[in-house]
Parts: sequence; C-alpha cells; structure tokens
Amino acid sequence: MPKQNPLLLDLPMPIQTSRLLLRPKQAGDGETASLAISETWEDLHHWMRWAEDPDDFSAEKMEIRTRQAMARYILREDIQLVGIEKATGAQVITCGLHRLDWAGRLCDIGYWVRKSAQGRGFASEAANVLVRYAFGPLEMKRVALTCALENIPSKRIAERLGFVFEGLQKNAEILPENTNTDRLVFARLDATDLPELDVQW
Repeated sequence: MPKQNPLLLDLPMPIQTSRLLLRPKQAGDGETASLAISETWEDLHHWMRWAEDPDDFSAEKMEIRTRQAMARYILREDIQLVGIEKATGAQVITCGLHRLDWAGRLCDIGYWVRKSAQGRGFASEAANVLVRYAFGPLEMKRVALTCALENIPSKRIAERLGFVFEGLQKNAEILPENTNTDRLVFARLDATDLPELDVQW
C-alpha cells in the first residue's frame, strides 16, 4: 500500500450492526462516560490500569478526557469509540483501536462494557466489528488483543473470535495500584472466519 499521511485518512463513520451504533467520542459525552465509569467502577478498578481513583472521573474531568480523545482521533493517534444500543439509545460500551502503528499497520483492540449492559454479548460484538474495520478501511496487517492472565472473560472473547494465542508475557500487565501480573497475547492477521455479523460503515 502506498505510504499515506494518517491525517489524510478518511475513516468511514459511524459503524453499525443490527444492535449497535459505534461512533467517535464527541463533545458532551463526558457526563455519560462519568456515570458509566461510576456504575462499573468495581470491574474497571480490578482490570484497567487507568482506573485508580474514582475522583478522577467526574463529569467535568471526563469531558476534558473526551475532548482530548477527540483530538487524538483527528490526529489518527487513537480511535476511541462509544457504542450505543440502537433499541434504547443507551451508551453500553466504550471500545477502540489503540497503539496505532500506521507505518507497520499494527494496532490493539480495547473495550469495556458498562455494568448494566454486561452479559449481553456487546463486548464480543464490538470486538468482531473492530477486527473487520481494522482489516477493512484501515488495512491493518495485525490486530492484537491482550489481557491479564486472570481476565477470563476477555480470554474467552479472544478465543471466540479466532484470535491466535501467541504467548504469555511475565509481569507485563500493569493493573491499578501498579500491581503486575502476567499478560496473555492474542492476535489476528486477517478478518477471515469471524463469527457472522452484519456490519456497515
């Protein structure tokens, strides 16, 4: 593929399935994000390095983070998306493509589902969408999914979506309060044989 400045990439948005609409973060999302984090704090504080202090996630501070995410999206440094359930209009998942390496066409998938929407398959669906999008419009060559050794739900999603287990990295996953644990590394090199899903962008 000819080299292209990532700033010139047109990213087709939103991305839709029958249940979800995924779109970039936008001004005004901060309050909703703050409520979702508060609702899901116990889970996030267990697995997400950034979930250290709940006072860091007030509506105002989340609006600042939202606008920073918008800037990184415009610069094509990070693609942070919110997932809205079409039937209810509720924001049910935050997900995205991170650690973007445009020269090598590499990225990682990330996601978390708010507590009230867990157990309904939104994480698997969003990850399925992101794999298709990464290997489609973004023309990635590798998409990684990593998680803590003990994070069984994420491990199951990787396996369900056909990610290949590449290995275990000792003490490579950093959890809140700077606790180290082992990291599982999964990857896909294309979007073939994913679970069937109707996706449009």
